[in-house]
Amino acid sequence: MKKRIHNETGALNIFSTFIVLAVTMLMSFLLLFASVQINCINIRNAAKMELNNISARIYADTYHSQREVDLNNYSDILHISQLYQNKLQADFVNGLAARIPLSNTNYTVQNIQLQYAREPDKITYEMSCDVTFHIQMFGNQYPITIQQILLTGSHIIKI
Repeated sequence: MKKRIHNETGALNIFSTFIVLAVTMLMSFLLLFASVQINCINIRNAAKMELNNISARIYADTYHSQREVDLNNYSDILHISQLYQNKLQADFVNGLAARIPLSNTNYTVQNIQLQYAREPDKITYEMSCDVTFHIQMFGNQYPITIQQILLTGSHIIKI
């Protein structure tokens, strides 16, 4: 059953080399694609949690304004007051940074924006951000893709 190999040099032909190279490149692309998708999901889930916190804050503020002041006054504050919008956005960004790193060797989260709109029976808010994914080769980082993450939410108000 034992076979002895004599005078074999172990040389691979060119076709076998290209097959091994193609399979390796395909596997590395699939792993890169999977890591981008997993990071997008993690960022989106953290942003959803922070949007829930924004919704709770808007709920508390609208509850107060419905009981003690005028809801239209709160709506004006939400749309006109840049200070209030900046405070909500700063709370959102700080909460997101506490949940996930906004910048690491794999990605960078940029251009985080919150926008609000008032409809007759609810306040809607939209979060958008750009995520730049990086790959590290030969000691340098190269951006490979930019994904935009867009999440919306709403808070129903009772008038």
